[in-house]
Amino acid sequence: MRVGKTRGDRGERGAVAVEMAIVVPVLVLMVFGMLEFGIAFKDKLDMSHAVNQATRNATVLGTDDYADIEILNALYAGLKGDLGAIVHVDIFLAAVDGTPVDTKWDRYTPDGGACGWNPCPDPNLGPAVYGSPAGYKPCERDITLDTDGVHTIGVQVRYTHTWVTGVLGLGPQTWHETARARMEPDLFGTGLTSC
Repeated sequence: MRVGKTRGDRGERGAVAVEMAIVVPVLVLMVFGMLEFGIAFKDKLDMSHAVNQATRNATVLGTDDYADIEILNALYAGLKGDLGAIVHVDIFLAAVDGTPVDTKWDRYTPDGGACGWNPCPDPNLGPAVYGSPAGYKPCERDITLDTDGVHTIGVQVRYTHTWVTGVLGLGPQTWHETARARMEPDLFGTGLTSC
C-alpha cells in the first residue's frame, strides 16, 4: 500500500482548479443578478403601492381644492419620503380604455421648494397652481352621478431605476407605474369648489 501522492492526484487537483475557474464567475454573476432583479422588483412594488394609494386618495377627494396636493402627499408617504427617482407625476382624466384624455392632465415634478412640487398645487402656500398644461383642475372633475357617470381619474409616475451593482452592464432606465379608479360620486350635491 502506497501512501504518497501519485501523478493522478496532481492531475485531479488541476482539473478541480480549472472547473472552479469556470464555475465561480458564473456563480458570482447569478448571485449579483438575483440581487439586482430582487432590488428592481422591490422598487417596482414600492412604486406601484404608492401610486395605488395616491389614486385611492384621488377618488375620495374629488373636486376638493386640496385634491392634487393630497394626491402628491400620498405618493410621497408611500415612497417613505424618497422622491429622488421620480421624473414627473401626471394626474389625468382616463378614457374608457384607461389612456389619458389629450387635454385633461396635469404634470408635477418634484423640487426642493416649500411645496415640494413644481408647480405647487397647495392652496395653503398661495394660489394653487395646477400642473402643465393645467387641463384637469380638481374643480373640473365630474363627481356627479348622472347619465354620463363620474370621471375615472388616473395617476402615473415616471421614475428612473438605477441598477445597484453594475455587474449586468445595465444603465439607468426610466420606468412608469399607472393606476386608475372611478371617482367617488357626490350623491348629495355637497361638493364645493372654488372654480
